[in-house]
Amino acid sequence: MRSTLFYIPHEFLGMPVFGFGWVLAIWAVVAIALLAQSVRRYGWTRDLLSQIVVALLVGAFIAFLLPQLAEKEGLPIRGYGTMLLLATIAAVGLALWRAPERGLNADLVFSLTLWVFLVGIAGARLFYVIEYWDRIRVVDGSGNLLWFRTFVNAINLTQGGLVVYGSIFGGIVAIIVFARRTGLPLLGLMDFVAPSFMLGLALGRLGCFLNGCCFGAVCDLPWAVRFPAGSLPHVHQVEKGIAFIHGVKLAPEDPPRIAAVEPASAAESSGIRPGDRILAVDEIPTATRSAAQGALMAAHTKGSQLCLAIAGRTQPVCFAISPPTSLPVHPTQIYSAINAFLICLFLLAFERFRQHDGQVVAMMFTVYPLTRFLLEILRDDEPWVIAGQNLGLTIAQTISLVLLAGAVILWLYIFRTKPGRWQAAAPSA
Repeated sequence: MRSTLFYIPHEFLGMPVFGFGWVLAIWAVVAIALLAQSVRRYGWTRDLLSQIVVALLVGAFIAFLLPQLAEKEGLPIRGYGTMLLLATIAAVGLALWRAPERGLNADLVFSLTLWVFLVGIAGARLFYVIEYWDRIRVVDGSGNLLWFRTFVNAINLTQGGLVVYGSIFGGIVAIIVFARRTGLPLLGLMDFVAPSFMLGLALGRLGCFLNGCCFGAVCDLPWAVRFPAGSLPHVHQVEKGIAFIHGVKLAPEDPPRIAAVEPASAAESSGIRPGDRILAVDEIPTATRSAAQGALMAAHTKGSQLCLAIAGRTQPVCFAISPPTSLPVHPTQIYSAINAFLICLFLLAFERFRQHDGQVVAMMFTVYPLTRFLLEILRDDEPWVIAGQNLGLTIAQTISLVLLAGAVILWLYIFRTKPGRWQAAAPSA
């Protein structure tokens, strides 16, 4: 896991990097150059207005919102965001390589990419915000929602938080609109996009691994991985009461008590016993379980020794500690990356045998939901919801079944049409 790769400093040569600074100036030059090139090659087309709107939105993001994402050290460059960028580049590269066989030019591919990427990312983030609203929203001491800080959290993609199925639905909407604007066949366009989507997903899942999200359940396999203290898997396991924090587990109720002590640990050697009530952690009073858990989780950042004030003892109990880790879990992010890459290769091979437009995307909507349904069994990060009587499914599994039903309908529609494949030259952008 490597959530943060490096930081970009706030200033360079005495000028701000973010806000009204270097990044905005560079973007202005790039945007003007791209718009000028588009006007020179195609004139004042309908697409030019959408390009201007996108350029202004990106400029507003750089000027007003990017500074809000910066930290004390600077703007963090996250592993997740970097892999998302590489995923986009790889997906576009694959589309450009395959474009000539469809009669598509590079400009139209880039225009399609812009539509699918922006709307797809918006759909993926919107789905995440709805599903994990409690993680996104920020409230004050009175419980009132702080709208601006919540909005900043909602658009902060650098730390992860994209739902694949949200990107699929958003991408479908973008392709429908793009097909109507350009006159290209909808199903043929979806066939064209499908392999690129799966390649991008494969690289994006590696970003999930760097970020620590989308993690698996506890296992004892040789290739199981452990995530560091404070990571999503570690926090999740501690909250569920299955992982030790510095050799102790807390009982679920208040006031904070020791539920279990790890055998042969420094905590056990120091005399900590199940049932002990914690009054303070490193001299920080802990009246509630959540306060004790937070103090224990942060203890390794303050030193190599932990001291617990225990009820009934005159002196704190101190013992040596080291940064804890999660229990070993399935590297489901790697499983998912391999799965998506293999589906990408399969779709590229299957495409050569298609007889109807829509068969490639129908195959993707058949294979991916099946594999995703199975992978969800190994994951431990999503809440379980009831989807039918006495049938517990994750949200992703529920949507997988819906997509499978949609795939069946799409297959029936395809085979009721005459064989035909889109190969004619496309109109210019």
